[in-house]
Amino acid sequence: MPDKEAVISGVGVVVPGALGKDAFWALQAEGKDCASLIDSFPTDDFAVKVACEIKNFNPKDILGFKGLRNLDRTTLLLLASSKYAINDANLGITDNNTDDIGVCTGTTFSHLWSILEFDKEVFTDGIGFSNPALFPSNVMNAASSHVSIRFNIQGFNATISTGYTSGIEALKYSTNALKTGAANTVLVNGVDSLTYPVFFGFDRLGYMAGLKGIPLSCPFDKRRNGPILGEGSVSLCVESEETAKKRNASVLARIKGVSTYFDSSKNSNGLKIAIERLFDKTGMGPNDIDYISSSANSSYIDKKEVSALSNVFGKRLKNVPLSSIKSMFGETVSASSSLQIASCLGCMQTEMIPPTINYRDFDLDCDIDCVANKAQKKDVKTALVTSLGLGGYSAACILEKYQN
Repeated sequence: MPDKEAVISGVGVVVPGALGKDAFWALQAEGKDCASLIDSFPTDDFAVKVACEIKNFNPKDILGFKGLRNLDRTTLLLLASSKYAINDANLGITDNNTDDIGVCTGTTFSHLWSILEFDKEVFTDGIGFSNPALFPSNVMNAASSHVSIRFNIQGFNATISTGYTSGIEALKYSTNALKTGAANTVLVNGVDSLTYPVFFGFDRLGYMAGLKGIPLSCPFDKRRNGPILGEGSVSLCVESEETAKKRNASVLARIKGVSTYFDSSKNSNGLKIAIERLFDKTGMGPNDIDYISSSANSSYIDKKEVSALSNVFGKRLKNVPLSSIKSMFGETVSASSSLQIASCLGCMQTEMIPPTINYRDFDLDCDIDCVANKAQKKDVKTALVTSLGLGGYSAACILEKYQN
């Protein structure tokens, strides 16, 4: 069976300061710093009190009033971005096509809040007094399952958890499903929310900006001392080109290829190998890339990623604009690579590359064109999205602007 070309026909975004793709694209072009004091939980016990938090989020405004009781924050964010993506793709879900539509969600910390809330009641009030409605959300695939339930999607439902790379991993799983005929359309998601237990965990790891220096997300900058945590949810309507054409969908981009690699060593070979395999698979090379959306998050990852890219691109790297939207929206963990993909779709549609904000002090280890502080006008036809995560996960994908 020949490979089916995969395309993106819709996108839904829920991030700090923006609901929907157009608001997100405008915000990234503006170079808005979304970090602010945390409102959703007490920070008295923390030295860091800043994050990129989605404020004034009212799911009822997007999803209506029914069926939202006992749903955690992650699930509500995911349902909202899913609805935006379905509407953006003008995807009609009926009894005739629901079996051919799948859901694949990348998430890592989605169930932590529910586990702690349920256990708190068990240990405080006793098993007989705990709320059984909280128990189903203890599992990692709960958020993804609620998408299928709410929108009557009866094809496969999968959850991928590889940290920062989860969104691209979910895209790989989904494009493979399209190629094998397991689905004609997949709602591909990346989501993680900012909650007390997640913030507590990163605080104890000593991995946040502000614990050892300034509380600022400044990728590639010599001052970087860790990421600012963020939250968000991104949903992509991914379908075979054949299916998109049959329903006259407005396609945003073609997915040229996806590649992942695991390497637990301390060097940057994992990302290097992932990109090289991606180029081999697609028949493309460094000269074909107009823009690189980087996973740099103002930590040691920045240097590792630049090293890997330098090994692949050589001298060409300095001539390719490379920026990190995590400078604006923070480290959104499993939503991050999906958010980068949504960002690249915006680059292609608006011809505007988002900046790496908060950049001031040059670092020789990150000698690149990081589109410092101000958006750059450019006609982006091909974009490379990279993701380098904790523990050895690496992923990359190439998007191509769709030409009718």
